[in-house]
Amino acid sequence: VLGRLWALVVHPVLEALDFTKPIAGKPLPHVTWCPTGPLTQLPLHTAGLYGQTPKRPCTFDLVVSSYTPSLSALLRCLEKNDEQCAPPRMLLVAQTNTPRPGLIALPHVQDESARVRALLQGDEHTFLQDGQATVDSVLGAINRHTWVHFACHGSQHPSDPTLTSVELHDKPLTLGDLMSTVSDNAELAFLSACETAVGDKKVPEESAHLAAGMMAIGFKGVVATMWSIHDQDGPVIVEAYYKKLLELRASGTVPQGHTGAAYALHHAVEALRKAVGESNFERWVPFVHFG
Repeated sequence: VLGRLWALVVHPVLEALDFTKPIAGKPLPHVTWCPTGPLTQLPLHTAGLYGQTPKRPCTFDLVVSSYTPSLSALLRCLEKNDEQCAPPRMLLVAQTNTPRPGLIALPHVQDESARVRALLQGDEHTFLQDGQATVDSVLGAINRHTWVHFACHGSQHPSDPTLTSVELHDKPLTLGDLMSTVSDNAELAFLSACETAVGDKKVPEESAHLAAGMMAIGFKGVVATMWSIHDQDGPVIVEAYYKKLLELRASGTVPQGHTGAAYALHHAVEALRKAVGESNFERWVPFVHFG
């Protein structure tokens, strides 16, 4: 699949953009993909010819990729944001055990939360864990923060996107709950949950998933996953992502209208790919950036 995606879709685009060879000493160019139909279900960001000698190019080695569910959503993300490099105000929501049938424990969430909090020392943040992470407490706090990080299960409802949710301690927090609560200053969301960027295979032309919904309600950038991740990979990706993101923003090199999240995620995934091996696609491919 990745090879056919490369040959039929991605390589012609990169060739037209003259992005087929990295330039030494310069950052990779940034491409935002706006797929339609069945392509919304496929990882364009990792298309390539793998397992060949000599090593052949792949999307991930040539460009930093983002996705957008629509062009209008992308335009909203690129609107001027005067506070883009201000110190973040993060709401960190962690759910290790969700007391509802069918939701398994997430033992690595505690480690993930500890790593995030260590990186945010000195920056304003609110931490809601397990019993503290109720719908009312999250709704009461989210509009005071520019970043939100959900380390918990996610549930998709493609037939009614407003019911798509993250699973909190007392009940699901739905997009419908969030629509009237998120402030105009909302900037970045990290959905460290299962399958938060998966739409409905029966209606593939509609990007009805939690990541698209978070963009629709005002977030300029969203990190999500295309399928269930290995629980131990979450803390590794999260720590590397936030460390790089904070470095980029502190350096003042993030372009106006951008957040730095796409490059930070690319850096984190690159490290995970190196650690687990390129052939372990199920480990490093699912992490995606929208915005």
